[in-house]
Amino acid sequence: MTFLEKLEKLMKEHNLNKSTLSKSCGIPYTTIDGWYKKGFEDLRLSTLKKLSTFFNTSLDFWAYDNEENEPLKLSEEKQKFISEIINMDNSQFKLINRIVDSVLDETDK
Repeated sequence: MTFLEKLEKLMKEHNLNKSTLSKSCGIPYTTIDGWYKKGFEDLRLSTLKKLSTFFNTSLDFWAYDNEENEPLKLSEEKQKFISEIINMDNSQFKLINRIVDSVLDETDK
């Protein structure tokens, strides 16, 4: 899939048009419209980061034309958990990591 095919698919899944996408993720409408009229070869990394954040995808998803890099679909609960882990200090993270390892060890038995 090309960049525009991926963008179209995600916009359809989220019921967005160019205007609502622009307002939602902070990319100027003229930039988005320009991708359709002039091409997307000169995409900026900052723009890809905004799209990745908004659609919850990796930068790799946008960079490669294969379909193996589909957006990661996580439940809201899992997204919240990951966000909490990211914001933990090192000691909190180590404790959670030990708990997770313990749970995984128990389920492997």
